[in-house]
Amino acid sequence: MDLRPAPAAEARRLRRGLSQPPQEAARFLLGQVLVRRVARRLIAVRIVETEAYLGIDDPAAHAYGGRRTARTEPLWGPPGTVYVYFIYGMYHCLNLSVDREGAPGCVLIRAAEPLAGSGVQPFDCRGPGRLCRALALDTSHSGLSVFAEKSGLWLREGTAPARVSVSPRVGITKAAERELRRLESAL
Repeated sequence: MDLRPAPAAEARRLRRGLSQPPQEAARFLLGQVLVRRVARRLIAVRIVETEAYLGIDDPAAHAYGGRRTARTEPLWGPPGTVYVYFIYGMYHCLNLSVDREGAPGCVLIRAAEPLAGSGVQPFDCRGPGRLCRALALDTSHSGLSVFAEKSGLWLREGTAPARVSVSPRVGITKAAERELRRLESAL
């Protein structure tokens, strides 16, 4: 697989997929590949679990009620804008803005599977905190775009899963019953 930033035609297809409402974008992201450049090393992982956050009408979303702060500003960016936040004083979580610029929907990348040669173990990418640690991502990456070569984090087309499970989101207390979690299912 080519691990460079997506060429123009592929980037257009990916932007189109991210330009959907959060629930659909969460499904679209399953199977896509994140590539992270850390120094001279490239780490590639295939997204296998996501959660949708619906923006200003979602009590679990950081943009709930239209709260717009310096920290949450990337949520209002164009699809593919990176939003990384720090939680519990110890973990970073990677989100991508989706829908359209000005609409603060996002998708949390909950888990991924490393591609061959990535140098990362599968367990290292299970859970949003571990994934960010494996990809060396922190809040300094917020506001970057997965379509900009200089960001060091790119989205590439992958293979969509044959089956997808839907369940309530995990690890939250508000609006936890909403079935906005998507994960690849075994056949």
